Amino acid sequence: MLTLVLTEKPSVARDFARALGVSGKRDGFLEGNGYVITWAVGHLVELAEPEDYGAEWKKWTLESLPILPASLKYKPISRSEKQLAVIQRQIRREDVGKIVIATDAGREGEVIARTILGTVEVQQPQGAMYRFWTSQALTEQVVRETLQNLKPASEYDRLWNAGQSRQIADWLVGMNLSRAATLKLRGASRNVFSVGRVQTAVLALLVERKRERDDFVPRPYWLLRANFSNEKGAWWGTWFQGEADRFQKKDAAEAILSRVENEKGKVRSVKREKKKLPPPLLYSLTDLQREANSKLGLSAKDTLDIAQALYEEKKCLSYPRTDSRVLGSQNVDLARKIVAKLSKASPEIFAGVQQSRISKTNKRVFNDAKLTDHHALIPLAPLPQGATREQAQVYDLVLKRFAAAFHPDYEYEATLIVTDVQGETFRTKGSRPLVPGWKAVYGLKEAPQSVSPEEEPEEENLPLLERGDPAQVVETRLEEKMTQPPPEYSEALLLKDMTNPSRYVTEEELQKIFKGDIGLGTQATRAQIIETLLLRKYIVREKKKLYPTEKGCYLIDRLRRFERARAIATPEETARWEMELEKIALGEGDPEAFMRGIREFVQNGVEEFKMSEGGQGMQAALGKCPACGGEIIEGKKGFGCSNWREKDGGCRFVVWKEIDGQKIWPVTLRALLSGKTTPPMHFRSREGREFAAGLKLERDEAEGVWVTRFVPVEQTLEEGASASSSPPTASEVLGQCPRCGGDVVEGKKGFGCANWRDADGGCRFVVWKVIAGLELPMEAVKDLLTHGETQLLQGFISKKGKEFSARLKIDENEYKTVFVFENSRG
Repeated sequence: MLTLVLTEKPSVARDFARALGVSGKRDGFLEGNGYVITWAVGHLVELAEPEDYGAEWKKWTLESLPILPASLKYKPISRSEKQLAVIQRQIRREDVGKIVIATDAGREGEVIARTILGTVEVQQPQGAMYRFWTSQALTEQVVRETLQNLKPASEYDRLWNAGQSRQIADWLVGMNLSRAATLKLRGASRNVFSVGRVQTAVLALLVERKRERDDFVPRPYWLLRANFSNEKGAWWGTWFQGEADRFQKKDAAEAILSRVENEKGKVRSVKREKKKLPPPLLYSLTDLQREANSKLGLSAKDTLDIAQALYEEKKCLSYPRTDSRVLGSQNVDLARKIVAKLSKASPEIFAGVQQSRISKTNKRVFNDAKLTDHHALIPLAPLPQGATREQAQVYDLVLKRFAAAFHPDYEYEATLIVTDVQGETFRTKGSRPLVPGWKAVYGLKEAPQSVSPEEEPEEENLPLLERGDPAQVVETRLEEKMTQPPPEYSEALLLKDMTNPSRYVTEEELQKIFKGDIGLGTQATRAQIIETLLLRKYIVREKKKLYPTEKGCYLIDRLRRFERARAIATPEETARWEMELEKIALGEGDPEAFMRGIREFVQNGVEEFKMSEGGQGMQAALGKCPACGGEIIEGKKGFGCSNWREKDGGCRFVVWKEIDGQKIWPVTLRALLSGKTTPPMHFRSREGREFAAGLKLERDEAEGVWVTRFVPVEQTLEEGASASSSPPTASEVLGQCPRCGGDVVEGKKGFGCANWRDADGGCRFVVWKVIAGLELPMEAVKDLLTHGETQLLQGFISKKGKEFSARLKIDENEYKTVFVFENSRG
């Protein structure tokens, strides 16, 4: 009888074939030497859509919610049906007597296999299904040895229970709360509000950061620095006293400055300590995405796509979708062979490798206890010819990290000098390299930073001072600083907080969950979560930075008004669910109790939406124009009056979205429109000078226009330059896509969604310019997008050549343009 091996990817199937001597290639599987090896391509089946359960759940209505089928069912993914059929045929073969599940060693790998097997009534006798389980690199030795130690598949039912529970929970939350939010919040607009267990929690991080920055009030503080000198050399020191190293009041700093200026002091203490810094751990996918964003400006998705291409097409990187930062103990020989191969291609990078570190005893690299579904991301071969510039850059990051792992520790001498002048103490920190070690791979300046940027700068060439040495003050500086708000989110920083969001939760048990291997999303999904938020118009990307849009802020603000549904907008609830799922995966939790809790959460959340006040649309909340009383709407570059057209009065009121380097958000705009002075914010003048000030709208009586004025935080702060005075340009965007929320723009033959490319979501919504012989007026198109229906239009020509009148309407189910005749209106 044959043994059937089911893998998750074709590349893994090829690894098995090499190890088992299987060379008979067929259509969708390999066969030979007593084995049939076939493969999935990720998930081949998915949870059915609401309308697959009943017609009452096809149309989006509040009355049909909640959607809570007694049991959920699966259906094939259309693009993968051919491979699913191949697998089904192999499983049904009478000569197959044993099935080995060899999908990835984790929760999702178990779901992929079990959902596929669930589409086939397996004929094999009880106990003939086994699990292949390893996170080691699939060398021939690892494959053969692991096949000798298979366990019954039933021992992994707990993982299937956890994976399926996660899948169903996400479906129930997403389907119900997305529909409820859309129906209650979109008002007169056609916005679709997508809500998800993880994506909404991530959006909440971005919105909360924006609120923190909006509400932050910068405070001035002062640092006192002194330059000392004696016959041994010169050094700078920063004043400190106990834990304090800054002054909150300038006069206090000036008093000490005058006391120590030009005075003589002495070195109170010198502490020198030799330290070692081990090489950085190997890359997980998120680590690589963060560094590629910081150093190369690549988005998380771009980095994943590049790494995937280097894995699949160039065959020079290992499987990238991993959260491990180590290799397995069985991969020592593999690592040794890779180092030997790459040393020939890149001798300068591998010159300092210590062969003794390519050993099981090197637990920073080879550690079975810290392995997850896949080992760390490593190079497998030299970069082939024909690689793009960005592929070469990403490969270089992985190559250097791998080489550095087998170099000696970086050794340096840390120095701490305390200098005393008139009873005041000044601290000097120094760092002197001793042994470059792994930093030689990068160069000392390029190497990953080991010191926090918030710490005092370290000097490299300090004089060899001793306790009691004289110290003459030759220069003093009083540096004025401003307290800084939390940093804006770059993708690198957001990925860091998604990986470890423990500081955003208060419960100690939940903090432990997030400090372990669990975060928001997984290595494989975090890039897609960011892209989904961009696609849904919840956030925007500007260079390396990510900002929540008004739509994103609006959703989170509304969710936080609820008692139960608000939990979806916090990391706590995701942590709590992940904790329960982890217990189920360990065989300690109750999947039925977990699902009861999810169903109760969904039911309560839907009920809260139903009972809440309906949305009026986001634009209506911006406010009234102080110049003419019109509506303030959001444009590409500013918030302007809706009466900007000449026929509507030609109002030129505008508040720009960016003033001297500071982004202006709708919440700030509303404060300005209400006549308030905003809290102080950070600005940068055209000359590059940073300053803090508030903003206020005032009428310039001489010019007869409204302008945005700076309001100084302190009287000593100079008034900054005013914002640009050119009027906003008319937007090319006609409205929002009713299908995906994207921008609708004009094309050659129709008005279509800007997200039509597959990379942007592949949205196919379109309103044709000519319908039934009538060229649509632009106002009719805008009515259609804004209100879902046009006024009565005349001049349509039927197929029989007769002229008729009708309204056009967007069908909410098919998102197509349909006719509405007057005699059909109820």
